[in-house]
Amino acid sequence: MHPFILKVKKYIDKYQLIQRGDRLLLACSGGADSVAAVLTFHELKKLYNLQLGIVHTDHQLRGAESAEDMHFVEQLAIRLDISFYGTTLEVPSRVEAEGGNVQVICREERYAYFDTVMKQENFDKLVFGHHADDQIETIIMSLVRGTLASSLTGIPITRPFSNGSIIRPFLCVTKDEILDYVQFQKQAFRHDPSNDKHTYTRNRLRHTVVPLLRQENVHVADSIRTFVEKQQQDDHFLQTLAKEKFDQLVTVKSESSFFMDSMQFREIPVALQRRVILILLKYLYDSSSALLNNRLIESILTACNEQDGNTVIHLPKDFSFIRHYSQIQFSSTPLKSLPIQSQIIDEDCWVEVGTGYSIYLTRNLNEQIPSDEKWFIQLDSDSLPLSIRTRIEGDRIHLKGMSTPKKVSRLFIDEKISSEKREGWPILISAKNDIMAVIGLRCGQQLEKNRTTQNFVLYVKRY
Repeated sequence: MHPFILKVKKYIDKYQLIQRGDRLLLACSGGADSVAAVLTFHELKKLYNLQLGIVHTDHQLRGAESAEDMHFVEQLAIRLDISFYGTTLEVPSRVEAEGGNVQVICREERYAYFDTVMKQENFDKLVFGHHADDQIETIIMSLVRGTLASSLTGIPITRPFSNGSIIRPFLCVTKDEILDYVQFQKQAFRHDPSNDKHTYTRNRLRHTVVPLLRQENVHVADSIRTFVEKQQQDDHFLQTLAKEKFDQLVTVKSESSFFMDSMQFREIPVALQRRVILILLKYLYDSSSALLNNRLIESILTACNEQDGNTVIHLPKDFSFIRHYSQIQFSSTPLKSLPIQSQIIDEDCWVEVGTGYSIYLTRNLNEQIPSDEKWFIQLDSDSLPLSIRTRIEGDRIHLKGMSTPKKVSRLFIDEKISSEKREGWPILISAKNDIMAVIGLRCGQQLEKNRTTQNFVLYVKRY
């Protein structure tokens, strides 16, 4: 067995990437990496009793050249007697219709086809030819772009996909080792000229930065591979703990609405805090991390660990983070109270006044009305009728025991009322525009708990 195959086999066995009898779908673009993967598993087929298939997609971005790639891969499959699954993807028409990132659209279309083939043909694993040099480039890109929100975990060796998983058994070998093996096999392969262009960040790093790293350390690929594997092991452990904390801390109201107590959140280590936030955001964004970055995660972490006042962060795709003192909400539809129009309070009937309250005003002091609160009040004819409105700038209420009126805005802060609810909170005023009560919070000095000479009683009920 060739040393290259032995090295890959050792890696497969170390991480138990395949089991005897597996059905493997080999993603093959026609390039050296994926062709080497096809040759490798063709050689290991009998040893593991594998059933193989080859899948290829034509994105139609290089005209006749990409069509020739498909023909090349199909002929390789025929020569090795491996089932072939190929399709032409309508990427150009979708780009024209939707716009957006071409590479993202290509990936979405490609993976959708892979998923279809795996399910229809009952494949267990999808095999990619990503190698150690790809890992170097990925780590550097993550550091430069700041797109990793948890830790430097790089390209995963394996991850769930479709009805099975994706495996990358070539992460233990370099590009040079792959080329040497393909040359040893005297196997032709296709070359994508777009890989030579410096238009893409990965290509620039591949052709400029990686060679410099190799000048400093010829074994840099092994060093980074060892580092990443340890990071992945640590991250897996921390992710398990974070999921347990997520289940304890987060209340799920709907698919797009989550609540959490910041006081409990602050008690867990920062490493778990960051991962809990990531888990939550991935629920909101349907497991896609394309919109997540370090800056966003750190902004949310800072807000979660603050204690005073309110914080609102506008998240991608119209989601919002709202922290109101210790209450945290992630939602696509933040709860907002609608402003109340000026509303006359009729006597001897319940009147709904917003934010979950009703009030009942009566001159019948002996009437017993089931309620949460009862206040006695002296009202002269020029103070009637009472009415409800929302707050306006400069509102003040004279509370019992205070020598000067208190700003209603300050009262809301002291009572920890969120900024969204303040705008619609009901304020009870007299005909002279004196503030009698901020319903459900505090009453003015005119209202008394005990009856003496008052001529009205006010009942308040929550609903």
